Amino acid sequence: MCMKLLDLRKNLKKEFNQHDIDEVDVDFIIAEVLGVKHTELVLIDEIDDEIIREIMEKTSQRLNNVPVDKIFKKSYFYGLDLVVNDNVLSPRTDSEILVDTAIRYIRENQYNSVLDLCTGSGCLAIAVAKNVPNIEVTATDKYDRALSVAKKNAKRNGVNINFIKSDMFENIPDKYDMIISNPPYIATDDLDELDDEVKLHDPHHALDGGEMGLKYYNIIHENARQHLNNGGMLILEIDSMQKMLIQSLFTDFEFIECVKDYNGLDRVVVLKK
Repeated sequence: MCMKLLDLRKNLKKEFNQHDIDEVDVDFIIAEVLGVKHTELVLIDEIDDEIIREIMEKTSQRLNNVPVDKIFKKSYFYGLDLVVNDNVLSPRTDSEILVDTAIRYIRENQYNSVLDLCTGSGCLAIAVAKNVPNIEVTATDKYDRALSVAKKNAKRNGVNINFIKSDMFENIPDKYDMIISNPPYIATDDLDELDDEVKLHDPHHALDGGEMGLKYYNIIHENARQHLNNGGMLILEIDSMQKMLIQSLFTDFEFIECVKDYNGLDRVVVLKK
């Protein structure tokens, strides 16, 4: 027995809306099950029972607050096809702002080297390496399981990155033209207020930024100058409420700008040595 795909999409989107889940996830699920691009769904008329059952199974997981990228163990970020799992933070669309900003300043200043701290899935490092020819990118993470995912993603996307197991700057001997990072920046007391799809499926160590969310920014501030070349830049993703705190902390750096995300919220700060 077959069913019109258009009817199934309409029914599922209605159900998702009733559960306050973005209906775009319906098309993500269906496209992934069918193995087609999202834009190709309009070309498909009917689907059979076996496909419907698989779609409904994935839909049930999503309605139980499992994010789509954790359901399919993959994520799309800055044109990249990435592997993700419960050992790494799922890449957020807003983090593409950091990549855009980093690439802009790399080109303007003709930088040659970049260090990515707390690389996780490797999304930032890989996006930069993929879009800037001949840039030398080093990426670090404290956790072996995260580095394993990042290495797979680098290979998957055809880029060469120097991966180092390091707790922040602990095993970093060199200097770089730019340091980028999306460190954990959620205040410990605020973790319980996060949505279940984040709280239950992203690793807590990738979220917990300690008191006021500043733990890792303090570490970066204490160490970044000795790992930046003269005129080098520091580009950090922040919580939208942390701009003034970051400015107050990095007074020995030149504050260049704060870039807003797609929702008009402060998201990326640019500092210069």
